[in-house]
Amino acid sequence: MRHGSWLLAGACALALGAQAARVSAQTPEELFRQGVAALQSGAHDDAIAHFELLADRGFVHPDASYDRASAYVKRAASSAARPGDLGRAAAALSETLLLRPSDTAAETALERVRSEIARRRAREGASALMLQKRLSRAIVELLPENVWALSAAAGAFFLTVGLAVLRVAKRPQLRLAALTTASFAALVLCTAAALTFAARHYRRTLTPAVVVVTEARLLDARGAPVTSQQGTSGVVALPEGARVDIVEQHGSLVRVAWGTVEGFVTQGQLRSLQEPR
Repeated sequence: MRHGSWLLAGACALALGAQAARVSAQTPEELFRQGVAALQSGAHDDAIAHFELLADRGFVHPDASYDRASAYVKRAASSAARPGDLGRAAAALSETLLLRPSDTAAETALERVRSEIARRRAREGASALMLQKRLSRAIVELLPENVWALSAAAGAFFLTVGLAVLRVAKRPQLRLAALTTASFAALVLCTAAALTFAARHYRRTLTPAVVVVTEARLLDARGAPVTSQQGTSGVVALPEGARVDIVEQHGSLVRVAWGTVEGFVTQGQLRSLQEPR
């Protein structure tokens, strides 16, 4: 009997090893197709496993992120729902929009997920936390970084033209037009260049992430809970699905910024977003 148990255990280990080898040998395209097939058949756990494995392997594609979100949304609406499913769906949809900003379907789906999170929080008596962005960050995000850069280049071009015309023009009307053009172009150049550098700074120093737990309690640098008396205007926890920026990491704690609110949360409460390469 004892030898039989050892043989059975060995056979199971060999089978699991062979299965793991087959999975590791699969290409990203094969994993994606299997994930889509599992999603279409209603096997939400299998679909999530395939799409999460793709993400773990560094596979970045908006369709994979969108389908991962769909799998989490469908599981959240089923009897097999798990805490954080909607937050992970919001993270996947936010990632989709980073990779494909013009995806209106993902934008609409993200709004619905966040609305469902807000509805569930209200039903449970949790307060609705309003995001208030810093004014500087809100101005920078009015336009993409490349648009600010192109605006700065256009300002530099018209400033050069205005100064050149001003140098050679003799007629007072032409000199006035050139001076006006050069002055306005200099203002555009300085403003757009500053906003370009600010956007570049945010992109290189901050990592976008989403809260994937019911609530992420804010902590101080020592890991103690932050209370409203410590200057957080009553906000002591970040809601599921909230988009935050990771500022820095201290061991298992990461400092995050959510609008005007900053604090530490544990790393496992967040899902970092893949950005375009």
